Amino acid sequence: MTDNRSNHPLDPMEDQVLDQYLSSLGRHSPGTAFADQVMARVRVNAPAPAPSAVARVVRSRRWPVLAYSLSGAAAASSTALTAWVALNFQTLAASAAASVLAVAAPAWQAVLTWITAASASVGSALLTAVLTAGVSPLIWPVAILTASVPVSLIGFWLAARTPTRMNPHAAR
Repeated sequence: MTDNRSNHPLDPMEDQVLDQYLSSLGRHSPGTAFADQVMARVRVNAPAPAPSAVARVVRSRRWPVLAYSLSGAAAASSTALTAWVALNFQTLAASAAASVLAVAAPAWQAVLTWITAASASVGSALLTAVLTAGVSPLIWPVAILTASVPVSLIGFWLAARTPTRMNPHAAR
């Protein structure tokens, strides 16, 4: 009835043929035991009682007052903070720059010192390993690192390309 290669009907008349076939099938109703065995286990919850009119009035008048007061307090505090930052911006920027420079310069010096100390020991360890064991232990890590580049590029290409979507038969 349909083409298996694309999962789309070959002929628009097939919908009508399918509808006629389905309408020719007989309808079956559940047996008498269905109500006793299955429907007896279905529980229908009763609706909760409606709150009284006094409770609705109290809740409806209390909620806006609380909401407006909280939103008003938030707006007032953010406005005050914005005004304070605008008035003290030069002082804040100067102190932030001084703090960053006081921390960043010694930290960068420590990183550079560590890199220079570690690079010599890592390089000498690699050279010692190559001289004592030969090049063969390095073949697998180099091969894996080399193969990871095209595999990563293929994965990036698969993730970045636009997906091809099939139009389902029912959407037409």
